[in-house]
Amino acid sequence: MDPMQIIVTVSGILLIGATLWFFFGKQDSQGPAAKGEPYSCPMHPWITSADPAANCSVCGMKLVWGAVDK
Repeated sequence: MDPMQIIVTVSGILLIGATLWFFFGKQDSQGPAAKGEPYSCPMHPWITSADPAANCSVCGMKLVWGAVDK
């Protein structure tokens, strides 16, 4: 095998490995509640807050406690 083919193959394998690690590597399994943000929007769970009186910035709904899917 040509040395250039070996370099390209190894580089491709490393690139695929780095991409998989980036997307599927260590994930925060605790969710927003572990960061002190237990309130979230039922329709937009990525909108979170530690303030119980907060509203969703997308739809305006009141944030509820424990609505984050785990």
